[in-house]
Amino acid sequence: MDDLRLIMGAALGHVCGPHLPALRETVAWEEKMLNALTVPQVMPTSNLKFGHYQFNNVMGISKALKKLGYNLLTSDPTELAQLLVNAAKAHPKTTGVVQDFNVVLPMINIVLLPAYLVRKCWEIYLDVPSGGLPHPPSIPTQTVLVDFSSPNIAKSMHVGHLRSTIIGDTLARLYEYVGYTVHRINHLGDWGTQFGMLIAFLLEKYPTIGSSLRIPQLPIDDLVAFYKEARVRFDNDPEFQAKAHEEVVRLQSLKSPEFLLWHRICDLSRVEFQAIYDRLDIRLKDMGESFYRFKLNSIVCQLRQKKMLVESDGALVIEVPDVPYPLIIVKSDGGYTYDTTDMATIYHRAIKMGVDKIVYVVDAGQATHFELVFKAAIRAGWITPDQALFVPFGVVLGEDGKRLKTRSGETLKLVDLLDEAVIRAREQLLEKEKENPGAVPLTEEEIKTISEAIGYGAVKYADLSSQRIKDYRFSYDKMLSLKGNTAAYLLYSFTRISSICRKASVAREALYEHPEFKPPALEYSHPAEIALLTTLLKLHDVILFTLEDLMPHRICDWVYSLAAGYTDFYEKCRVIETDEEGQSRYNPSRLALCEMTRQGLRIAFSLLGIRELERM
Repeated sequence: MDDLRLIMGAALGHVCGPHLPALRETVAWEEKMLNALTVPQVMPTSNLKFGHYQFNNVMGISKALKKLGYNLLTSDPTELAQLLVNAAKAHPKTTGVVQDFNVVLPMINIVLLPAYLVRKCWEIYLDVPSGGLPHPPSIPTQTVLVDFSSPNIAKSMHVGHLRSTIIGDTLARLYEYVGYTVHRINHLGDWGTQFGMLIAFLLEKYPTIGSSLRIPQLPIDDLVAFYKEARVRFDNDPEFQAKAHEEVVRLQSLKSPEFLLWHRICDLSRVEFQAIYDRLDIRLKDMGESFYRFKLNSIVCQLRQKKMLVESDGALVIEVPDVPYPLIIVKSDGGYTYDTTDMATIYHRAIKMGVDKIVYVVDAGQATHFELVFKAAIRAGWITPDQALFVPFGVVLGEDGKRLKTRSGETLKLVDLLDEAVIRAREQLLEKEKENPGAVPLTEEEIKTISEAIGYGAVKYADLSSQRIKDYRFSYDKMLSLKGNTAAYLLYSFTRISSICRKASVAREALYEHPEFKPPALEYSHPAEIALLTTLLKLHDVILFTLEDLMPHRICDWVYSLAAGYTDFYEKCRVIETDEEGQSRYNPSRLALCEMTRQGLRIAFSLLGIRELERM
């Protein structure tokens, strides 16, 4: 809430500002105290009966003053709170924003003026072109690179790729919404010794490749099977192992047929990956490990010049304090490693691409590895301490609490998971149609579109609504339910709002343009209306909090509370009235509130990557 932060920031400046120079000269001063004394901590209240927002700095200021032994400003929380309230009331903007301040320690509760609440919601949601999304909060923008998904070539995408792909896409969408320049990068596993192993196997299986340079068409399932067979051979056959190493050398020298075969393998895998990305509406630019293959020598030279490399058992490594193992930059046989590639990657992104922020959406098990990479890059002078962010996530579990697998114990392929979600959504949809024989039947194309929107949306929402850092249990029944915090429930709420607008026979453009749907014509007094407006007003706060900690479940929590608030409003407040003569008349203020809610659902769907539906 920008206006409140401005008002309370000025109040802090008025009360604490004159004392800051003296406070900072005291022996016990700590820089962390500055936050409480200068940065307004304004948060939405948990319950509307306390007000719309709360100011949380009072106790922090009081504790700081007591610890510093400073006597020129009262450290009594009640007196401090009153000084801050008086300063806030004197701010020229307050009269048009705040109705009342209530001191209820440890916070100051803030009640907004009803007219301000209405005007602010209208500005965010309806003061846009018809069809446009709500206004984002106004913040300084940067260039950000989001590294997510990152499957391995010659392997099927599996359930383990689900969270990185979905969470990374939502974070990219969030950054794009607030105006950042966003690079969506897919760091494919498309280089390394495993390709020598696979190429050696394929050259044995298809001996004519070497002479004809004709590469067979191979489905991804065959490649996966070949990879498994090649791995067994590599682990148990020294002669094959030697051949695989030879093929790696030839591949790195860009010789045919190895290089051509590698290209074909990569192309086949990319086709399979893209089919999944298309289904999930995900955009990515491939910049895999092979992109950096000619940059590794330069990176090693730089690290050597910076005297960061030390010898360990014949290898060159980077040691980082308080981390139990080093980064291996050059192996004892002179070869490079994934660590070398990751150092080249972060250098390229920070120095060559010049991005302000690098976000790695990776499973929690790689925390120590990225701690090493980030600390080494900071030491090299390539990034600042807060420039690279590790965004970890937990594991997808089955309903039994164990890692999600197939019945045979194999890792579940992502395409199979998505297929099953759509099949179940379709079955549920057809069953619902049978229960409503009087409804206009859906066409086959509509059934397909709706089933896919619900199925894919359910999978995404089940993931994103769980706290990112925790494991979560995957359940088709729960995620496809029309009750509770699910995508299906939200989509149903969206279609219900859309149907009300149609019943009112008002062109959607009019809701954004006609004066009867704008302040000051909009009037609200029912508690359910006020509660819904209050939830709508929190959008910008939710966006800012999510940008701060990169926890997408905040958006899910908010949109679910919005849909639940709309259900309460819908049950208690008539939008369309029918008089004694059977004539229908809509309430303009309530119809505008419906459209604001619909807009709230739209921006949530846009950020979460869920497709809108007009019918279900």
